[in-house]
Amino acid sequence: MPEVRSPSLLVTAFRERPAVGDNLYGSAGVRECRPHRAPASDTSSERRRTGGRSPYEERAPPVTEETAGDAGTRSALGRRAMLAGAVGTTLAAVATSAVRSSSAAASTPTQPASATAASRRRKYAMTWATLGTQAGPVSGGAHRAQPANLLHGSGQALLVDAGDGTVDQLAKAGVDLGTVGTVILSHLHIDHTGGLWGLIGRRYQAQVPGELVVYGPPGTKETVDGILAGQGPLHNIVQRPTAQAFGVRAVDIVDGSVVTVGDVQVTAAQNSHYKLESDTHSQSLSYRFETPDRAIVYTGDTGPSANVEKLAAGADLLVSEITDPDDPSVTALLAQFPEEVRQRLLRHFTEEHLTAENVGLLASRAAVKALTLTHIGVSDNRIGKARSAIAKNYDGPTKFSVDLDTF
Repeated sequence: MPEVRSPSLLVTAFRERPAVGDNLYGSAGVRECRPHRAPASDTSSERRRTGGRSPYEERAPPVTEETAGDAGTRSALGRRAMLAGAVGTTLAAVATSAVRSSSAAASTPTQPASATAASRRRKYAMTWATLGTQAGPVSGGAHRAQPANLLHGSGQALLVDAGDGTVDQLAKAGVDLGTVGTVILSHLHIDHTGGLWGLIGRRYQAQVPGELVVYGPPGTKETVDGILAGQGPLHNIVQRPTAQAFGVRAVDIVDGSVVTVGDVQVTAAQNSHYKLESDTHSQSLSYRFETPDRAIVYTGDTGPSANVEKLAAGADLLVSEITDPDDPSVTALLAQFPEEVRQRLLRHFTEEHLTAENVGLLASRAAVKALTLTHIGVSDNRIGKARSAIAKNYDGPTKFSVDLDTF
């Protein structure tokens, strides 16, 4: 059973870890975030080998024996198959890869540099997947779903936030509902919780075995209780109306709470997403996930925050929100409100979310090894400008994620 502790916030001391961005599925079709492992002065030999290009620049995955087949076949190998393989068949895939690599080594005395580099890449025990990457409540169209993420591997799966459409995104990724045993909510705004109704309801409707534990800030238990109460029309069919029959348990956590879920230690830190609110009871939380072999920090929704900087110190991967207060979609949204409300909402977007400049400052001050952006409140045609703004403060590898990306 997961253990919950609530000490004062202690940031785990950074230990040197392998490079970020290597994943459980090989390189075909996977968008990666590569590591910031050394300063430019240490990479001159690598630059010569790559024709003057930094080995840490975002680029297409290298071509190896496993990916050099027909181009159409490579395109068909989508993110869904990769995510499904990670949950259900990781060990078999790794074993097959090992046999193939041994066979290739025996038949080819000298392998190309790209092949040997790929064979050295670390296969992490757990993978972070961005199920939904749109900043709510604005619709991102067909290519972006509402915020949701999945940390999975080592026989477990943790859903981190559950925006509207989460169950459908899990299905696209090939992830069965029965594999998700834990949900961790950053805060209780609808764009981060709208999919929780579907997740709980579909589990109840199908009588998925096992317990689902939902962690989140104060108010999470009340939210889950309301969802359970709303399943009334199913009671007469299933005839198991008690909370125990749903197999759902909610746990409120706060700033400094530490939750142990299997092989993952999760530390919560209150951020500044509610700093303008008069309600001091509400909390918005950022999380640090200490997996068996790396640390991943998820900001959730936040503005600039010293607390989040401490939480993110030395992380292998920072998964950060980003918002452009001047984006046309934000301007159009604000135009619907009276002037007083519009000014208050503008302060919300500028002070309780992270602009591109502030994302760069956070990543730089925390000295993270790699950065990926999600909860993207930036129009596609303004991402280049946002990337440049980040780079003014942070020179590490930076990736604007899309739905079903894996890290």
